[in-house]
Amino acid sequence: MKFLSGYRKMAALVAASFAITGVLSLCSGCGSETQKAASSEASSAAVSSSSQTALKSGVAVVHRDAGVKYSVPEGVSVLMYHMIGNEQGNAAIMSEANLRIQMNYLRDHGYHPITMQELYDYVTKGAALPEKPVCITFDDGYLDSYTIVYPLMKEYGFPWTLFVITDNVGQPYNRMTWDQLKEMAESHTVTISNHTLSHPKLHNLATAKEKENEIVGANQALKYHLGIDNAWLAYPYGDYDDEIIKICKKAGIKMAVTTDSGRVHAGSYPYDLKRVYIGNDISIARFSERLNKDNYTPV
Repeated sequence: MKFLSGYRKMAALVAASFAITGVLSLCSGCGSETQKAASSEASSAAVSSSSQTALKSGVAVVHRDAGVKYSVPEGVSVLMYHMIGNEQGNAAIMSEANLRIQMNYLRDHGYHPITMQELYDYVTKGAALPEKPVCITFDDGYLDSYTIVYPLMKEYGFPWTLFVITDNVGQPYNRMTWDQLKEMAESHTVTISNHTLSHPKLHNLATAKEKENEIVGANQALKYHLGIDNAWLAYPYGDYDDEIIKICKKAGIKMAVTTDSGRVHAGSYPYDLKRVYIGNDISIARFSERLNKDNYTPV
């Protein structure tokens, strides 16, 4: 849920400029050789980026085959998961079996999961991404993100992002501990990011100070416990407004994701990024559709 003034028009203009630039570059001669050079440069950049982030806590480092082709995609699906388990009657809780089926689909159909930094560079600079990119995110910090998701993503070699509610860390019911998060942060297989201190509807908080405390406090907790200098945020309930965006910028947040449905594009406003809901009620056919379409079939 968003309460913004005029950002979408600005984002549309930026997106259009990226599209025009892409068309001009494709029409400027050398055809396949130009595309090979771009792919080579993007691949080299990915290697350089990996080496630069290798020692940063809580940042996923990508390992891709040197032959992976890069280009600027028309759009990217940012997949939004929550809890993994076998609880009945709650479609938002994905079964482990269905999660594995979906990861198999990504692997077998040539998809390449990307990091938040890669997504940010695509959104803000129109940077090239590996062919068939997708961004995998999990919200909240449930224990199953450590016991199920973490080993599964390592098995597939997929970078992913975990948005953590920091005040819930160490709570007795189905929550991760700081020691578990530290292990994950030091593995460089997952990017650990901000989902606020306590998961409120930020727009409904009475004062700017309260809003700032939720965002800045969570960043401070990630820094204190894990040594993470975090730049990414998932708005609880997808709820935000202009004041919250100003707080994010002041706090060093460079990009934030919502719960609004749709894909992300070059030129999308980085504090207003859509995501693609994935729950246990999403068939593999609908999963495939959500990887490739903006106006996919609703649940």
